[in-house]
Amino acid sequence: MVLLCTAALVSATPETAAQTPTSQISPEWQALGWTLPKSYSPDQIALFQGLNAARGTWSFEAETSGEETTGSLVGKLLVQGGSKGGMASAWNLIWSWPADHPKHAIIENLLAMPEKEQFGLMLVRFGPVQYSEDQPMQKPKTPPSFFMGRWDGEKQKITWAPRPPFGGERGEETAKEETPSPVFEMLVDAAGKISIQNGKHLPEGQIQAGRATVRLEEAPQQSGEPQLLTGLHHIEKGSEIFDPRILRYLPAEASDIHLISDRNGHMAHYRISPKAFDAFLKQVWKRYREERAAKPESWLDYSEEEIAEALKGASVGRYEPQVRSTEIIFEEVLTWEPLEKAWSHSGPRKRSAAGANYFYDREKGIAFHDAGYW
Repeated sequence: MVLLCTAALVSATPETAAQTPTSQISPEWQALGWTLPKSYSPDQIALFQGLNAARGTWSFEAETSGEETTGSLVGKLLVQGGSKGGMASAWNLIWSWPADHPKHAIIENLLAMPEKEQFGLMLVRFGPVQYSEDQPMQKPKTPPSFFMGRWDGEKQKITWAPRPPFGGERGEETAKEETPSPVFEMLVDAAGKISIQNGKHLPEGQIQAGRATVRLEEAPQQSGEPQLLTGLHHIEKGSEIFDPRILRYLPAEASDIHLISDRNGHMAHYRISPKAFDAFLKQVWKRYREERAAKPESWLDYSEEEIAEALKGASVGRYEPQVRSTEIIFEEVLTWEPLEKAWSHSGPRKRSAAGANYFYDREKGIAFHDAGYW
Protein backbone atom coordinates (compact mmCIF):
# COMPACT_ATOMS: atom_id res chain seq x y z
CA MET A 1 0.00 0.00 0.00
CA VAL A 2 1.21 3.47 -0.82
CA LEU A 3 1.88 5.29 2.43
CA LEU A 4 -0.35 8.34 2.46
CA CYS A 5 -1.57 10.34 5.30
CA THR A 6 -8.91 11.54 7.63
CA ALA A 7 -10.86 17.21 5.62
CA ALA A 8 -11.13 19.37 2.52
CA LEU A 9 -8.35 19.77 0.01
CA VAL A 10 -8.27 22.65 -2.45
CA SER A 11 -5.63 23.12 -5.12
CA ALA A 12 -3.59 26.29 -5.04
CA THR A 13 -4.73 29.16 -7.19
CA PRO A 14 -2.52 30.15 -10.16
CA GLU A 15 -1.64 33.37 -8.34
CA THR A 16 -0.08 31.56 -5.39
CA ALA A 17 1.50 28.46 -6.90
CA ALA A 18 2.77 27.06 -10.15
CA GLN A 19 2.56 23.34 -10.82
CA THR A 20 5.86 21.93 -12.00
CA PRO A 21 5.92 20.22 -15.40
CA THR A 22 8.22 17.48 -14.09
CA SER A 23 5.36 15.52 -12.50
CA GLN A 24 2.80 13.42 -14.33
CA ILE A 25 -0.30 13.93 -12.21
CA SER A 26 -3.84 12.82 -12.99
CA PRO A 27 -6.00 15.98 -13.03
CA GLU A 28 -9.12 13.89 -12.32
CA TRP A 29 -7.64 12.39 -9.16
CA GLN A 30 -6.11 15.71 -8.13
CA ALA A 31 -9.56 17.33 -8.32
CA LEU A 32 -10.67 14.69 -5.80
CA GLY A 33 -7.77 15.49 -3.47
CA TRP A 34 -5.24 12.84 -4.49
CA THR A 35 -1.90 13.55 -6.16
CA LEU A 36 -1.62 10.37 -8.22
CA PRO A 37 0.08 9.59 -11.55
CA LYS A 38 -1.87 9.58 -14.79
CA SER A 39 -1.26 5.83 -15.00
CA TYR A 40 -3.32 5.24 -11.83
CA SER A 41 -6.61 3.47 -12.54
CA PRO A 42 -9.50 5.92 -13.14
CA ASP A 43 -12.12 3.22 -12.52
CA GLN A 44 -13.15 4.48 -9.06
CA ILE A 45 -13.31 8.18 -9.95
CA ALA A 46 -17.07 7.86 -10.56
CA LEU A 47 -17.49 6.33 -7.08
CA PHE A 48 -15.68 9.22 -5.38
CA GLN A 49 -17.65 11.77 -7.38
CA GLY A 50 -20.93 10.03 -6.52
CA LEU A 51 -20.15 9.89 -2.80
CA ASN A 52 -19.16 13.56 -2.81
CA ALA A 53 -22.41 14.38 -4.61
CA ALA A 54 -24.35 12.43 -1.96
CA ARG A 55 -23.36 14.78 0.84
CA GLY A 56 -26.35 16.30 2.55
CA THR A 57 -29.62 14.90 3.93
CA TRP A 58 -31.98 12.49 2.16
CA SER A 59 -35.18 10.68 3.01
CA PHE A 60 -34.89 6.91 2.74
CA GLU A 61 -36.97 3.76 2.87
CA ALA A 62 -35.53 0.38 3.78
CA GLU A 63 -36.07 -3.19 4.88
CA THR A 64 -34.16 -4.61 7.82
CA SER A 65 -33.01 -8.14 8.46
CA GLY A 66 -34.59 -10.42 11.04
CA GLU A 67 -34.56 -14.06 12.07
CA GLU A 68 -37.94 -14.82 10.53
CA THR A 69 -39.40 -11.60 9.14
CA THR A 70 -38.14 -8.32 7.76
CA GLY A 71 -39.06 -4.88 9.03
CA SER A 72 -39.76 -1.66 7.15
CA LEU A 73 -38.19 1.70 7.92
CA VAL A 74 -38.66 5.27 6.76
CA GLY A 75 -36.12 7.82 7.92
CA LYS A 76 -33.29 10.20 7.09
CA LEU A 77 -29.89 9.54 5.55
CA LEU A 78 -27.16 12.04 6.45
CA VAL A 79 -23.98 11.88 4.34
CA GLN A 80 -20.88 13.79 5.47
CA GLY A 81 -17.15 13.78 4.78
CA GLY A 82 -15.47 13.76 1.40
CA SER A 83 -12.62 12.59 -0.77
CA LYS A 84 -10.23 15.39 0.14
CA GLY A 85 -7.74 15.67 2.96
CA GLY A 86 -6.43 13.40 5.71
CA MET A 87 -4.88 9.96 5.56
CA ALA A 88 -7.87 8.54 3.70
CA SER A 89 -10.92 9.66 1.80
CA ALA A 90 -13.76 9.18 4.29
CA TRP A 91 -17.52 9.52 4.21
CA ASN A 92 -19.96 9.08 7.12
CA LEU A 93 -23.43 7.69 6.42
CA ILE A 94 -26.06 7.89 9.18
CA TRP A 95 -29.34 6.06 8.47
CA SER A 96 -31.66 7.26 11.26
CA TRP A 97 -35.34 6.62 12.01
CA PRO A 98 -38.18 7.40 12.52
CA ALA A 99 -38.06 10.37 10.17
CA ASP A 100 -39.59 13.02 12.45
CA HIS A 101 -37.70 12.37 15.69
CA PRO A 102 -34.95 9.78 15.10
CA LYS A 103 -34.18 7.49 18.02
CA HIS A 104 -32.25 4.74 16.24
CA ALA A 105 -29.56 4.65 13.58
CA ILE A 106 -27.13 2.57 11.60
CA ILE A 107 -23.85 4.46 11.31
CA GLU A 108 -21.36 3.66 8.57
CA ASN A 109 -17.83 4.98 8.02
CA LEU A 110 -16.67 4.40 4.44
CA LEU A 111 -12.89 4.68 3.99
CA ALA A 112 -10.78 4.63 0.82
CA MET A 113 -6.98 4.30 0.78
CA PRO A 114 -4.83 3.96 -2.35
CA GLU A 115 -3.19 0.64 -3.01
CA LYS A 116 -0.91 -0.34 -5.87
CA GLU A 117 -3.40 -0.05 -8.73
CA GLN A 118 -6.66 1.14 -7.14
CA PHE A 119 -8.18 2.24 -3.85
CA GLY A 120 -8.90 -0.26 -1.12
CA LEU A 121 -12.39 0.19 0.34
CA MET A 122 -13.46 -0.48 3.93
CA LEU A 123 -16.82 0.00 5.62
CA VAL A 124 -17.10 0.20 9.41
CA ARG A 125 -20.76 -0.33 10.37
CA PHE A 126 -22.31 0.30 13.79
CA GLY A 127 -25.84 -0.53 14.74
CA PRO A 128 -28.63 -0.40 15.13
CA VAL A 129 -27.73 2.00 17.97
CA GLN A 130 -29.58 4.62 19.97
CA TYR A 131 -29.37 7.97 18.24
CA SER A 132 -30.27 11.62 18.71
CA GLU A 133 -30.11 14.44 16.16
CA ASP A 134 -28.94 16.70 18.99
CA GLN A 135 -25.70 14.69 19.08
CA PRO A 136 -25.27 13.38 15.52
CA MET A 137 -21.54 12.63 15.89
CA GLN A 138 -21.75 10.75 19.19
CA LYS A 139 -19.46 7.74 19.34
CA PRO A 140 -21.36 4.41 19.22
CA LYS A 141 -20.85 2.19 22.25
CA THR A 142 -21.43 -1.10 20.41
CA PRO A 143 -18.64 -2.92 18.55
CA PRO A 144 -18.66 -2.42 14.77
CA SER A 145 -18.74 -4.82 11.84
CA PHE A 146 -15.95 -4.50 9.27
CA PHE A 147 -16.46 -5.00 5.55
CA MET A 148 -14.09 -4.83 2.59
CA GLY A 149 -15.49 -3.52 -0.68
CA ARG A 150 -15.08 -4.28 -4.38
CA TRP A 151 -16.19 -1.59 -6.83
CA ASP A 152 -17.90 -2.50 -10.11
CA GLY A 153 -17.69 0.61 -12.28
CA GLU A 154 -20.01 -0.74 -14.96
CA LYS A 155 -22.83 -1.44 -12.49
CA GLN A 156 -21.89 1.47 -10.17
CA LYS A 157 -21.96 -0.70 -7.07
CA ILE A 158 -19.74 -1.80 -4.21
CA THR A 159 -20.03 -5.39 -3.02
CA TRP A 160 -19.31 -5.52 0.70
CA ALA A 161 -18.05 -8.71 2.37
CA PRO A 162 -16.51 -9.27 5.83
CA ARG A 163 -12.94 -8.16 6.31
CA PRO A 164 -10.54 -11.13 6.40
CA PRO A 165 -9.41 -11.84 9.98
CA PHE A 166 -6.10 -10.61 11.35
CA GLY A 167 -3.67 -13.15 12.74
CA GLY A 168 -5.03 -13.05 16.29
CA GLU A 169 -8.60 -13.56 15.11
CA ARG A 170 -8.08 -16.75 13.12
CA GLY A 171 -9.07 -19.08 15.94
CA GLU A 172 -12.40 -17.35 16.31
CA GLU A 173 -12.83 -17.34 12.54
CA THR A 174 -12.27 -21.11 12.36
CA ALA A 175 -14.98 -21.66 14.95
CA LYS A 176 -17.38 -19.65 12.81
CA GLU A 177 -16.34 -21.00 9.42
CA GLU A 178 -19.68 -22.77 8.95
CA THR A 179 -21.65 -19.55 9.56
CA PRO A 180 -22.74 -17.89 6.29
CA SER A 181 -20.92 -14.62 5.71
CA PRO A 182 -22.94 -11.39 5.66
CA VAL A 183 -22.83 -9.58 2.32
CA PHE A 184 -24.65 -6.69 0.67
CA GLU A 185 -24.31 -4.30 -2.25
CA MET A 186 -24.24 -0.50 -2.22
CA LEU A 187 -25.13 1.39 -5.39
CA VAL A 188 -23.89 4.97 -5.83
CA ASP A 189 -25.07 6.90 -8.88
CA ALA A 190 -23.63 10.09 -10.37
CA ALA A 191 -26.25 12.27 -8.65
CA GLY A 192 -25.29 10.87 -5.25
CA LYS A 193 -28.32 8.67 -4.68
CA ILE A 194 -27.32 5.66 -2.57
CA SER A 195 -29.12 2.31 -2.50
CA ILE A 196 -28.62 -0.95 -0.61
CA GLN A 197 -29.58 -4.28 -2.17
CA ASN A 198 -29.07 -8.04 -1.97
CA GLY A 199 -28.29 -8.10 1.73
CA LYS A 200 -27.83 -11.65 3.04
CA HIS A 201 -26.99 -13.13 6.44
CA LEU A 202 -26.79 -9.70 8.07
CA PRO A 203 -27.14 -9.21 11.84
CA GLU A 204 -30.67 -8.56 13.01
CA GLY A 205 -31.88 -5.02 12.45
CA GLN A 206 -29.37 -4.06 9.76
CA ILE A 207 -30.48 -2.73 6.39
CA GLN A 208 -30.58 -5.45 3.74
CA ALA A 209 -32.38 -3.37 1.09
CA GLY A 210 -33.17 0.32 0.87
CA ARG A 211 -32.67 3.50 -1.07
CA ALA A 212 -32.38 7.23 -0.69
CA THR A 213 -35.56 8.69 -2.15
CA VAL A 214 -35.62 12.51 -2.03
CA ARG A 215 -32.85 14.97 -1.21
CA LEU A 216 -34.00 17.09 1.74
CA GLU A 217 -30.95 19.34 2.18
CA GLU A 218 -27.71 19.99 0.36
CA ALA A 219 -24.49 19.76 2.33
CA PRO A 220 -23.79 23.14 3.95
CA GLN A 221 -21.21 25.25 2.14
CA GLN A 222 -18.22 26.03 4.33
CA SER A 223 -17.06 29.46 3.25
CA GLY A 224 -14.26 29.40 5.79
CA GLU A 225 -12.86 26.14 4.47
CA PRO A 226 -9.04 26.24 4.51
CA GLN A 227 -7.13 26.30 1.25
CA LEU A 228 -4.96 23.19 1.30
CA LEU A 229 -2.12 22.46 -1.10
CA THR A 230 -1.05 19.23 -2.77
CA GLY A 231 1.64 18.55 -5.30
CA LEU A 232 4.81 20.39 -6.22
CA HIS A 233 4.82 24.20 -6.08
CA HIS A 234 7.01 27.29 -6.18
CA ILE A 235 5.59 30.09 -4.06
CA GLU A 236 7.12 33.52 -3.65
CA LYS A 237 6.08 34.33 -0.07
CA GLY A 238 5.03 32.37 2.99
CA SER A 239 2.23 34.87 3.54
CA GLU A 240 0.61 33.59 0.31
CA ILE A 241 0.04 30.11 1.79
CA PHE A 242 -3.22 29.41 3.63
CA ASP A 243 -2.89 25.67 4.27
CA PRO A 244 -3.01 25.37 8.11
CA ARG A 245 -1.00 22.13 8.00
CA ILE A 246 1.88 23.94 6.27
CA LEU A 247 1.55 27.21 8.16
CA ARG A 248 2.20 25.32 11.38
CA TYR A 249 5.74 24.56 10.20
CA LEU A 250 6.58 27.31 7.67
CA PRO A 251 7.54 30.86 8.70
CA ALA A 252 5.37 33.58 7.19
CA GLU A 253 8.61 35.49 6.47
CA ALA A 254 9.88 32.70 4.18
CA SER A 255 10.40 33.55 0.51
CA ASP A 256 11.34 31.75 -2.72
CA ILE A 257 9.60 28.63 -1.38
CA HIS A 258 9.92 25.27 -3.13
CA LEU A 259 7.28 22.97 -1.69
CA ILE A 260 6.20 19.35 -2.06
CA SER A 261 2.93 18.72 -0.22
CA ASP A 262 1.45 15.24 0.21
CA ARG A 263 -1.49 14.14 2.34
CA ASN A 264 0.80 12.83 5.08
CA GLY A 265 3.25 15.72 5.19
CA HIS A 266 5.35 18.19 3.24
CA MET A 267 8.91 19.38 2.69
CA ALA A 268 9.95 22.94 1.97
CA HIS A 269 13.12 24.75 0.84
CA TYR A 270 13.12 28.52 1.28
CA ARG A 271 15.02 31.68 2.14
CA ILE A 272 14.70 33.48 5.47
CA SER A 273 16.83 35.83 7.57
CA PRO A 274 18.56 34.54 10.73
CA LYS A 275 16.49 36.90 12.90
CA ALA A 276 13.19 35.69 11.42
CA PHE A 277 14.23 32.04 11.60
CA ASP A 278 15.24 32.29 15.27
CA ALA A 279 12.00 34.08 16.14
CA PHE A 280 9.98 31.41 14.36
CA LEU A 281 11.68 28.55 16.23
CA LYS A 282 11.02 30.26 19.55
CA GLN A 283 7.36 30.58 18.58
CA VAL A 284 7.24 26.87 17.64
CA TRP A 285 8.39 25.84 21.11
CA LYS A 286 6.18 28.43 22.81
CA ARG A 287 3.17 26.90 21.05
CA TYR A 288 4.35 23.44 22.14
CA ARG A 289 4.25 24.47 25.80
CA GLU A 290 0.72 25.83 25.38
CA GLU A 291 -0.62 22.83 23.45
CA ARG A 292 1.03 20.29 25.73
CA ALA A 293 -0.49 22.00 28.76
CA ALA A 294 -3.92 21.67 27.13
CA LYS A 295 -3.48 18.08 25.85
CA PRO A 296 -0.49 16.42 27.55
CA GLU A 297 -1.48 12.99 26.24
CA SER A 298 -0.87 14.13 22.65
CA TRP A 299 2.73 15.29 23.00
CA LEU A 300 6.14 13.88 23.88
CA ASP A 301 7.75 15.35 26.98
CA TYR A 302 10.66 17.78 26.59
CA SER A 303 12.63 19.31 29.42
CA GLU A 304 13.66 22.95 29.31
CA GLU A 305 17.24 21.78 28.72
CA GLU A 306 16.12 19.76 25.68
CA ILE A 307 14.17 22.72 24.33
CA ALA A 308 17.23 24.94 24.74
CA GLU A 309 19.35 22.41 22.82
CA ALA A 310 16.76 22.24 20.03
CA LEU A 311 16.78 26.03 19.72
CA LYS A 312 20.59 26.11 19.72
CA GLY A 313 20.83 23.36 17.10
CA ALA A 314 23.76 21.20 16.01
CA SER A 315 26.21 21.78 13.19
CA VAL A 316 25.93 19.15 10.42
CA GLY A 317 28.07 20.76 7.71
CA ARG A 318 26.93 20.37 4.12
CA TYR A 319 23.32 19.17 3.84
CA GLU A 320 21.65 18.15 0.58
CA PRO A 321 17.83 17.97 0.81
CA GLN A 322 16.48 14.64 -0.43
CA VAL A 323 13.56 15.65 -2.62
CA ARG A 324 10.91 12.93 -2.55
CA SER A 325 7.17 12.33 -2.52
CA THR A 326 4.98 9.43 -1.45
CA GLU A 327 2.43 10.38 -4.10
CA ILE A 328 4.08 12.09 -7.07
CA ILE A 329 6.01 10.27 -9.78
CA PHE A 330 8.68 12.56 -11.25
CA GLU A 331 9.97 12.40 -14.80
CA GLU A 332 13.43 13.46 -13.63
CA VAL A 333 15.38 13.74 -10.41
CA LEU A 334 14.69 17.02 -8.62
CA THR A 335 17.44 18.78 -6.72
CA TRP A 336 17.21 21.74 -4.38
CA GLU A 337 20.13 24.00 -3.50
CA PRO A 338 22.28 22.41 -0.77
CA LEU A 339 22.95 24.06 2.57
CA GLU A 340 26.74 24.37 2.77
CA LYS A 341 26.97 25.19 6.49
CA ALA A 342 23.79 23.71 7.88
CA TRP A 343 22.63 23.53 11.46
CA SER A 344 19.99 21.00 12.48
CA HIS A 345 17.11 22.01 14.76
CA SER A 346 14.54 19.53 16.06
CA GLY A 347 10.94 20.60 16.42
CA PRO A 348 8.51 19.18 19.01
CA ARG A 349 6.91 15.82 18.24
CA LYS A 350 3.50 14.44 18.96
CA ARG A 351 3.18 10.90 20.27
CA SER A 352 1.99 9.97 16.78
CA ALA A 353 5.46 11.12 15.53
CA ALA A 354 3.97 14.18 13.80
CA GLY A 355 6.43 17.05 13.73
CA ALA A 356 9.31 18.54 11.76
CA ASN A 357 13.09 18.75 11.55
CA TYR A 358 14.70 21.99 10.39
CA PHE A 359 18.03 22.67 8.69
CA TYR A 360 19.37 26.21 8.35
CA ASP A 361 22.41 27.82 6.72
CA ARG A 362 22.78 31.16 8.50
CA GLU A 363 25.37 32.53 6.07
CA LYS A 364 23.23 31.97 2.98
CA GLY A 365 19.88 32.39 4.71
CA ILE A 366 18.58 29.09 3.30
CA ALA A 367 16.29 26.76 5.27
CA PHE A 368 14.81 23.33 4.68
CA HIS A 369 12.32 21.36 6.72
CA ASP A 370 10.58 18.01 6.47
CA ALA A 371 7.23 17.74 8.28
CA GLY A 372 4.88 14.80 8.90
CA TYR A 373 1.21 14.93 9.94
CA TRP A 374 0.72 11.34 11.17
